[in-house]
Amino acid sequence: MKHRSLMLAAFLALGVASAAGTKAGTQITNQASAAYRDSTGTKLDANSNQVSTLVKQVGGVTISPDGTPTTPGQQQQAVPGAEVVFPYTLTNTGNGTDSFLVDTMVDASVPNTVAPATRVVYVDANGDGILQPGERVALPQSGGKSVFQNVAADGQVKFFVVLQVPANAASANKVITQPTATSSFDSTKTDGVSGSTNYSQINVVQDAVLSVSKSVVSTTTESSGDLTVVYRVQSTNTGTQAASNVILADDIISARSTLPVGSTIKASSAVISPTTGTVTYPNTDGDSNDNDQVQAVFGSVAPGQSVQLTFTVTIPAAAAPTSSQNPYSNVATVTYTGSTGTTTTTSSNTADVTKAPTAAVAIGPNGDPLGAADPLTGAAYTTGEGLTVTPDNADTQTVASLAAGSSVTFAQSVRNTGNSSDVFDFTAALSDLPAGTTVDLLRDGVPLPDSDGDGTPDSGPLAPGETAVIQVRVRVPAQAGADANGGTVTVTATSSVDTSKKDTTTDKIGTVTAPSVAIGDASGNNGGTPSNPIDRSVLPGAQAVFPMEVGNNGAQPDNYNLSGTVTFPTSSGSVPVTVVYYKDLNGDGVLDANELAAGPITNTGTIQPGQEIKLLAVVNTPSNALPGTLTVTQTAESPVTNTRGTDSNDTVTVLQEYNVALTPDRSGTTTSPGTALYQHQLQNDGNTSFGPADLSFTSTPAGATSGWTYLYSFDSTTFFSSIGAAFSDASARNLLGSSNPTTLDPGEQVTLSVKVNVPAGAPTESVNQLTLTAATTPASPATGAVLRDPGSSPARVTDTTRVVGGKLAIDKTVDNCGVISSCTTVKSGADAFPGEYLRYTLSARNLSTEALTEVVLRDTVPANTVLSGVSGPVGGFYRIASGPWTAVTTAPVAQTAGTLVEFAVDSNGNGVIDATETSLSSGASVTFTMTVRVN
Repeated sequence: MKHRSLMLAAFLALGVASAAGTKAGTQITNQASAAYRDSTGTKLDANSNQVSTLVKQVGGVTISPDGTPTTPGQQQQAVPGAEVVFPYTLTNTGNGTDSFLVDTMVDASVPNTVAPATRVVYVDANGDGILQPGERVALPQSGGKSVFQNVAADGQVKFFVVLQVPANAASANKVITQPTATSSFDSTKTDGVSGSTNYSQINVVQDAVLSVSKSVVSTTTESSGDLTVVYRVQSTNTGTQAASNVILADDIISARSTLPVGSTIKASSAVISPTTGTVTYPNTDGDSNDNDQVQAVFGSVAPGQSVQLTFTVTIPAAAAPTSSQNPYSNVATVTYTGSTGTTTTTSSNTADVTKAPTAAVAIGPNGDPLGAADPLTGAAYTTGEGLTVTPDNADTQTVASLAAGSSVTFAQSVRNTGNSSDVFDFTAALSDLPAGTTVDLLRDGVPLPDSDGDGTPDSGPLAPGETAVIQVRVRVPAQAGADANGGTVTVTATSSVDTSKKDTTTDKIGTVTAPSVAIGDASGNNGGTPSNPIDRSVLPGAQAVFPMEVGNNGAQPDNYNLSGTVTFPTSSGSVPVTVVYYKDLNGDGVLDANELAAGPITNTGTIQPGQEIKLLAVVNTPSNALPGTLTVTQTAESPVTNTRGTDSNDTVTVLQEYNVALTPDRSGTTTSPGTALYQHQLQNDGNTSFGPADLSFTSTPAGATSGWTYLYSFDSTTFFSSIGAAFSDASARNLLGSSNPTTLDPGEQVTLSVKVNVPAGAPTESVNQLTLTAATTPASPATGAVLRDPGSSPARVTDTTRVVGGKLAIDKTVDNCGVISSCTTVKSGADAFPGEYLRYTLSARNLSTEALTEVVLRDTVPANTVLSGVSGPVGGFYRIASGPWTAVTTAPVAQTAGTLVEFAVDSNGNGVIDATETSLSSGASVTFTMTVRVN
């Protein structure tokens, strides 16, 4: 029951380290992106939402060595009354910490078997396979079984099964036993409990009995990197008669040894005791290694006498590193002749040696990871922003000039120059660049993951000699102004195997030029000033309005995209709310009806140098927001120059209020005609259950409303023309809550779906705001109950729908396919066990009135997974790591974490992906899927 399938072996070869796969509790996160050109030829991109999957725990256990009653894994001879020790290893093959119940079974089914007089389990504390006096420590017990507590995933416990042969046992008797183990986490995961798998056998004799043990005396890492190991083999005659022609032997390159090829026994290193024996270095195994055998021959060993062989082995520096769970191991033998002339060979315990990995890393300019360490110099290249970067051979690459408010994306090559798989953490240090300069670390345009969970972005696993390319995006703030001297970013790659091993490279910006934009509260300065903060006190669900200004302080006309967020703590976790912007047409700082009717804006339009635009920033506070003061972070950013201004000194103070909550605000874009679907959570934040009779709803459209219609549902399937009817239906069909299905109990919530139908002919950029409210209105509230006032401040959400005519939206979802790679069935939830498949669905939709070209969807294989499948529409193609395009009808070769996968459609039907494909017409969508297997 220890054999793995060939498929599992294939995945292990791709870098799966854990026996049961990815460690329990690991978060697998993934985000996709898309690149395209609009009708003006401008190259644009878009990022999808991020999806996350939690790896769940699985149990597993094995005991080795294996053996059956007919072919025992271990055999020893013993005289009546003698103690016999069998060493074993228990391995936690699950992916989380577990405890195990360990027992021993005695099998009397084989002829001439007798039960042992005693049988005890001890832990081999130092792991040398030799029972020391100090290791005879009683273990915790449960139900008469020994407990091995808190064994880490892939962890091992070396232990002994100690048996005493009955004093009345006769020659030719046998004692056959096996240890068993059961997982505490999952009692169905066992070894030896059902089936003959771990059997050992004692053969009872009245003769010489030589036990043999092997131990590691010392290990030394030489300056050359070679590992020198001193082994000791010892044999004691525990029988009643003398043994003759005793041979202690070891063949270090054999079926019983996992020492690497190239290991040798050091010439003349063997020392024996007593010295009356003879040492030889035979070469009788027929392999190409002339220095892999040693033996010591003793003429006779009396009862109670011990003999010993010590020798030295050299393991070459080039040999792969090992771990304590998978060491280099070796077994010696003793061969002897008893008083009856019978020759017996007995094997020792396994002696284990761990060879530490050697970590090393090189990071340098694009195409030159070794930098100054080799004569190679990377070629100059053009960044995604259209800037030229020139590498040199001194580990530096330079962009001559960068406009303030814009970014430059350097490409870096990083190589694992160690001898083991490693994960490299990346950090960036800025020098002499303007205050507020930021650095993003990316791979294929997507933020670098933290695959090992240590809080620092990293490369993901890289095999020895493997090279990866990452991007370092440096953004200089617009307020920085010009800087004739520029500055540098030093990027450091640090090994996870050995954090003292690291390498650095330098990205240089020659000069910084200065477009500039300012955003701030209304003032006499162009673009406001962040020195006059405003605080708005609001009830949950209410709006906070901030008079704002955006000013162009550069030398050229520019326009700026507006964005703002406030992160509110709520009863269900942190909720980010998007700031909605309106033009303050009369400059009075108040959101008037005509300004609301004009609809929100996301871009200022063109602003001339030295001019500004007055805005009203509206924050729709979540209806379940907790009390406190929150920072409003607002940004104005040019889509042309990337000039960026930020204001973060304004605050929203949420006042205290209770009972029913309806969250969150939603906003979206769609075409005309079209449909927008929004989902909200209706939650009981009070302490009293309520049903339809205790709740009142309103729905109020604003902005563009002519011809717009709205439908509501609590199961996302059956829709009603009013929220009240939908809520009554949910109650009648027991869709509410869990404890009491006919009511919504304290802390429980249900999902309210709102379908907004946009009529044909709705003008582009017209905006509809549908405001929904909910209030508790019980007929007889308890004395002293605090109710949300249904008149002035009910629970409220706003759905903002904007009719658009442009650009691309990309959405991403994840499904758990269980163990079926074709994903014909989908499990509830996205959490997954190791070995299960995750299907990521990427959907891109053209929201514009124009055709988009060169549409390419991009994704990367997430950490702790392996690519197993792709699918897409007719004419769909994919490519791996910028290689050749392949039709989705051809299954991909398994790819490791971090590999870039791109998708496109052969829109002209010529069987290839041309330079201008894929085209996507107005309103059209395209969907691809990528399936991965969790390690």
